[in-house]
Amino acid sequence: MQQTVSVASPDPALAGAAAVALTGLAEAYRPRPVTPLMPWRYPHRLVKPYVVTSRGRSWDDEMVATARATATRQLEFDDAMGGLGLGVVVLHLFDEGISLVVQTWSKDFRSRLSLFSGLAVDDLRPAPTGVAPTVWELEVLTHERSSYVHHILNAEVDIEAWLDDALDTRPAPKLDGIPSGT
Repeated sequence: MQQTVSVASPDPALAGAAAVALTGLAEAYRPRPVTPLMPWRYPHRLVKPYVVTSRGRSWDDEMVATARATATRQLEFDDAMGGLGLGVVVLHLFDEGISLVVQTWSKDFRSRLSLFSGLAVDDLRPAPTGVAPTVWELEVLTHERSSYVHHILNAEVDIEAWLDDALDTRPAPKLDGIPSGT
């Protein structure tokens, strides 16, 4: 017996090219592993760094050190603009290049968000005005917003719990031929 799959028709407002574009995005989307790194500890500042990689991309400590230098300059500026000393950095390696997201928590329940992009990590420049984080970078920032609210704003300012609450979406390793999850 052949089974028929019903596909909902797109909203007329999204007909034509927009519907095709959304379908193409949905078909091309794949989750990307998020790797948390050891926290960066500076005098008067703590940062939770992450690396996000698309398929086939890899990173090394030298790349992270170069990205850290760029992030540190932004973090110092953010501190001068009223930062509270807590931040998040996302180094994202994708097919077309590299992006770096620097987010710091500041006074009045706000955050500062800066984006950098380039073809290589030593080529990072401020991203054009209006550019926002990708869906993969937003996954990290969404987790970090929840972590900040839970461990800092809704708790007794538990910095260590905040540092320990890191997003890690890397696939679980398989042990001696035993599939993970069994």
